[in-house]
Amino acid sequence: MKYSQDKHVADIVRQLVAKGWQYSRGRKHGKLVAPNGRVLAVPGTPSDWRAGLNFERDVLRITRTAS
Repeated sequence: MKYSQDKHVADIVRQLVAKGWQYSRGRKHGKLVAPNGRVLAVPGTPSDWRAGLNFERDVLRITRTAS
């Protein structure tokens, strides 16, 4: 399944889904739900070169608050 046009974002989502996170596709963005119930939007076609880095930062914030 292709989660995003950005390879970095797609790799992160693929790893998280393997760890038990839930992914659902939306109209413009996908939705990633952490095991603790927190929700994160997945950019489908990011226009900014920092999108992958920003997404990785957001995932780290969610995982840190889950612990």
